[in-house]
Amino acid sequence: MAAAAAKQQCSPSGGDKEKDLLSAVVGDIRTYWLDRSIWFARGMRKMEAGLPPATLRAKLPRFLQKCAQEFQDEAHYRDDPRYLRVWIQLMDYVKDAKPLLKKMEKNKIGLKRAAFYMAYALYYEKPKRFEDAEKMYRLGTQKLCIGWEVGN
Repeated sequence: MAAAAAKQQCSPSGGDKEKDLLSAVVGDIRTYWLDRSIWFARGMRKMEAGLPPATLRAKLPRFLQKCAQEFQDEAHYRDDPRYLRVWIQLMDYVKDAKPLLKKMEKNKIGLKRAAFYMAYALYYEKPKRFEDAEKMYRLGTQKLCIGWEVGN
């Protein structure tokens, strides 16, 4: 509904189209009450498909941050792979991912998903802390995490 209204108001200039797209995504999320995480995932895809790379780099981090904050206290999203993807993508936009990883641990976000342990291990691999990375991989396999196959 909000997306259709935003499309009708689109103007020909690129900046206005970008603003309209962002407004439509936020409007969709605010008006959908059943499973808002679906709309955050769809919103991310819309932004990735509809925004120029420079604008996406500028706008996506804040969008991801809002999504992460929105659901961090809701237990039923903790191991949702779409929500975990938000946190992992957010790590690409920060200088040090350690505070995000610690916050995820504290709030029990993604602890049943292999992607969490893979992201944590990658954090350790970047500064060549391979023993710590190996410990994270082992911890994930010991917990029999969901999605340990490559690509999940």
